[in-house]
Amino acid sequence: MGWIFEGLEREDQERKYTDKELIIRSWKRLAPYKRPIAISTLSMILLTFTGLAGPLIFGVIIDALKVRDPFNAIFIFLLIGGIGYTILSVLNWVGDYIISIQVANLVPDFMVTLRGDIFDAFQRQDMKFFDQNRSGRLNSRVSADAADYGGAVSIVMTVVGHFLTLISVFIVLAIINLPLAVLSALVVPILLVASFLFRKIARTTSMSFRRAHASVNAAMAESVDGITVSKSFGVEAETLAEFKEINQKHFLAGFRRGISMMGFFPFVSLLSAIGMVVILFIGGNNAILGFSISAGTLYVFISYLDRFFFPVTQLVNFYAQIQAGFAAYERILQVIDSKPEVQDLGDLEVDQIQGKIEFQNIDFEYVKGTPVLRNFSLIINPGEKLAIVGETGAGKTSIISILSRFYDFQNGKILVDGINIRDIKLKSYRSHLGIVLQTPFLFNGTIEENITYGRRDASPEDFQRTLEISRVNEILEYVKDGLQTQVGEGGGLLSTGQRQLVSFARALLADPKILILDEATSSVDAYTESIIQESLEELMKGRTSIVIAHRLSTVKNADRIIVLEKGKIIEEGNHEALLAQEGTYANLYNTYFKHQEVTWAPEAILTEPVTATAPPP
Repeated sequence: MGWIFEGLEREDQERKYTDKELIIRSWKRLAPYKRPIAISTLSMILLTFTGLAGPLIFGVIIDALKVRDPFNAIFIFLLIGGIGYTILSVLNWVGDYIISIQVANLVPDFMVTLRGDIFDAFQRQDMKFFDQNRSGRLNSRVSADAADYGGAVSIVMTVVGHFLTLISVFIVLAIINLPLAVLSALVVPILLVASFLFRKIARTTSMSFRRAHASVNAAMAESVDGITVSKSFGVEAETLAEFKEINQKHFLAGFRRGISMMGFFPFVSLLSAIGMVVILFIGGNNAILGFSISAGTLYVFISYLDRFFFPVTQLVNFYAQIQAGFAAYERILQVIDSKPEVQDLGDLEVDQIQGKIEFQNIDFEYVKGTPVLRNFSLIINPGEKLAIVGETGAGKTSIISILSRFYDFQNGKILVDGINIRDIKLKSYRSHLGIVLQTPFLFNGTIEENITYGRRDASPEDFQRTLEISRVNEILEYVKDGLQTQVGEGGGLLSTGQRQLVSFARALLADPKILILDEATSSVDAYTESIIQESLEELMKGRTSIVIAHRLSTVKNADRIIVLEKGKIIEEGNHEALLAQEGTYANLYNTYFKHQEVTWAPEAILTEPVTATAPPP
């Protein structure tokens, strides 16, 4: 097993962060929320004082039982006990309410900002990043990891209060009885040492769980995307078995995480209980014998002791959750701190270009040590229609990928109108490119929204002209709601040919000076291609066009054809000249291209009605 969802985890790609780094980064991220944090802290101080006052009231009441005068005893019960406790309860409610309001305001806003930063980091990455990270794993950074870290942040809001309570209670304990207070405090160093040792276990198990959770997401996303392939090969059972294996690893990682964290808390509780028993034994003997402490004072001390151990155990509990949050934040930072190889190296803005392209001695490789292009040079003139042909793996897509700056090349230069493309801002440079891919991708939305995706401010005249040239207007009457027809996820509610026409229209409306067609007609039948060939010719008119083509019509109409083999140009010329050479191109033509002439016309898919719920047959 392992062949279906192979490579879901890339631990070697993950950067490690120290606690110090994570704390500093977290503090900077919380800096904009100083006001709600300050208000919460002040409310915590209020709750600390009200918590300290409670045991004092009951201690006074207990000692008042010794008073012989019934009137004074009733007065103490009513005034101190009733009224005092009521006031403390109201103050506790006010403090808790204020803290709840501040947390409710801070955490959602914090999560919105955090997820926005993660999404922004995704947008900045180049294609190499997405080659190495599957979509399901990346989705888990935005959802599960962000949620875990947000939970840790909300916990931090209460940590300050527990520290204040711990310090305040110890001071009170020392005032009541210093020897017993010191004896009680001996538990704290033991817990601190245990917590420090526990830290590594918590971080390791949490990171393993997060990776396993991301693997489940990745496997789920991949199985949904590849469901057609799974069904066509009849391997649903094998796919399910593979997913169960990954899911079982997720269960085991979660089990280890739960055991490591929950197993620590009984130890803390046991240690606290032992401390309480020791204090009760020593203090109780002293109270019985009348040594230095009364029954009421002992009650107060024990009450405070419980309040002393409670924040200690809570802080240990929070420490585990914060470690889990830090593990999630570490994975988030791995995305945010990831530096794309393709970056804005220059600040040049280019308003207009002519479209002359020069590849000068380019070296390019996807994987280090495995060259795809070596010392590659090519000049494409403005307005020229260049077709690139060659066997699979020859480097055709690599050429347009580095020209589009999807990937960065290692050596050489690419010039557009004599300007190094690395000196032009990415947004400015890509605004002059129009790219139509072999597999058309549409975003979930309407046909109109997809066409205007790259140019929302297009005029009605330009939009209408685009519909006519791309021939999209010919399919609108056959879909349910015309331009407002929902295309579905990835465009799945349209046929392949219809999706391709919409992608042509999208590129045309952007009005690029350089047009790149990556086998853009290979996914449609020959008759449909003949219908849209006119649109292609109009689309390429006046633009520098680079076409990776497996279709005869596109190749024959090119001004120049280059034949690639292992990243090198082995033949170059127009269709007739290359046929006359009787070389590699002629062999490709005789074995593949010449059989693509349209000699018959099946029923046009463009005239088949389409509903908004299923693609046409």
